[in-house]
Amino acid sequence: MSEDDAVRVWFVGREYTDKGMLTVEYATPDGERHFEKQQSLNAPDPTAARDVDPAKLTPVEDEATRERYRTEVERVSENNDPEDAV
Repeated sequence: MSEDDAVRVWFVGREYTDKGMLTVEYATPDGERHFEKQQSLNAPDPTAARDVDPAKLTPVEDEATRERYRTEVERVSENNDPEDAV
């Protein structure tokens, strides 16, 4: 994947698993697609945004979830630079 092919996604949430992992969720600004990443609780804090391969994005089926993602992306992007820890 080249940098030109990457899609910018923004942090929309995190969930702690019962296995000591953290699931970090990012979404596109329109809320239509999202990306999840699991990481160790010892890993560095997630950043406000990241660039991902479009093939790793999955559609968001639920309209209420898309709207929540749009709202959260707007809030995070207005208050953080992409590389800020969240």
